[in-house]
Amino acid sequence: MISNNIYKKIVSNAEIQNILLEYFDFEMIKASRNTKDYFFIIDYQATVLAQDASGGIFALIEDIKDSPIIYVSSEGQAGKVGERFEDFIIVMVTCPFWRDLLKFSGNGQVSEMRRALPFLKDEILEDFPNIEEYKNMIISELSLWTISDPVQSLYNSIVSEPQIPVFSIEGDKFDSLFNSYVVTDNPHWRNKVQ
Repeated sequence: MISNNIYKKIVSNAEIQNILLEYFDFEMIKASRNTKDYFFIIDYQATVLAQDASGGIFALIEDIKDSPIIYVSSEGQAGKVGERFEDFIIVMVTCPFWRDLLKFSGNGQVSEMRRALPFLKDEILEDFPNIEEYKNMIISELSLWTISDPVQSLYNSIVSEPQIPVFSIEGDKFDSLFNSYVVTDNPHWRNKVQ
């Protein structure tokens, strides 16, 4: 069903799966092509392959060149998060708070995402002081390359063509993954903004 080498490496390695779950909120599940079981409809052949703790779903789009990956949140937002599965894994491992970058994007402004980046880095280090060790392990075990600008990579994936519209079972189109919040909307960050 899924021919991606990175996917196969993850599925065959329980330790990697546990690290991705605990530190990156990415839980591999039994692959399924029945998107209605996950309460969304898409015009492409999608294979659901992972979920997060909030009920969000990750699906591979197999009938588009390079098989991009989409994220469908439990809150009615959806979009492409990687041109290829491995592109998303690299962004996720490099930037485990990628969902919060989208939340504090001011409706999709890269500059606002960059403003949020240092605050999110500080917060994740408070919660997971050894996360860099796990990032390096995942990169090594999966033979991933590093990226210097995960913010731009994530942004480019979301806005690039083809756009992949996702609909609820009732036929309503899901909203963009970009949210309207900006850094100054966070009361903990507001006084630290320069």
